[in-house]
Parts: sequence; structure tokens; C-alpha cells
Amino acid sequence: MNILVVENNRTRGTGIVHVIRKINLKLENLYQAHDVSNGLEILKTRLVDLMLVDIDMSVIDGLEVLGKMRSCTDGTEVPTIVVSSRRDMKLFNAVTSSGLGYLHRPFSWRMLRQKILKFKNGDVTYVI
Repeated sequence: MNILVVENNRTRGTGIVHVIRKINLKLENLYQAHDVSNGLEILKTRLVDLMLVDIDMSVIDGLEVLGKMRSCTDGTEVPTIVVSSRRDMKLFNAVTSSGLGYLHRPFSWRMLRQKILKFKNGDVTYVI
């Protein structure tokens, strides 16, 4: 399994990566991008099975990020879990009705683990 974490806050991104490494996954690659351009470059050049994307980016709107990521995959559906600290039901409904997973910050490592394992076990499909 190849996972891409796109998180502009380095501390949070490192924390997410640390938790993913603790989960019993057959990880091949775990990529970490600290900005949108780096995330897009990884997505264009590497096989990615699952993305965790911070929707609260400082330079670019998170929904725009998701649109750019969708366009750079040439129609290939990449399962995605959106991470956000916003308490916005419209955003939540937009994300989940689009088939994406949603994880509200702050979250525990158990919550993150549960979301990833649900995807891995085929219980849910989060597609971008």
C-alpha cells in the first residue's frame, strides 16, 4: 500500500505519518508533502493507493486542492480522506457526498487508524 499525506503543517504531518507507521499495514511507500505543489508532483509520478489531505491549506483553498489532485490523476480514482479542523456541516456534506472520507481535527490516533483500516478492509470507498 502506498499512502500520500498532504499536510502544510509539518508537525501535524509528521504526527500523521508516525501514526500510519504504527498501524499494521503492508506499507510499500509513505509519502509526505508539505504543500500542494509537492503533493501534486508525488501524485503525478508515484502510485498512490490512499491520500490523506488537509483541506485547511494556508495558500490555497482545500476544495481547490482536491480539484487539482483529481485533474492530475487523469481520471484514476484515488481514495481520499479529507482532514479538517472546520466545524462546517456544508463542507462535511460536500466532502462525504462526493465519496470522500472525512476526519475532523483534533482526532485521536485510534480514529485515524479506524478510517485507514476501514478503507484497507474494503468497508468503505473514499474516491477523489
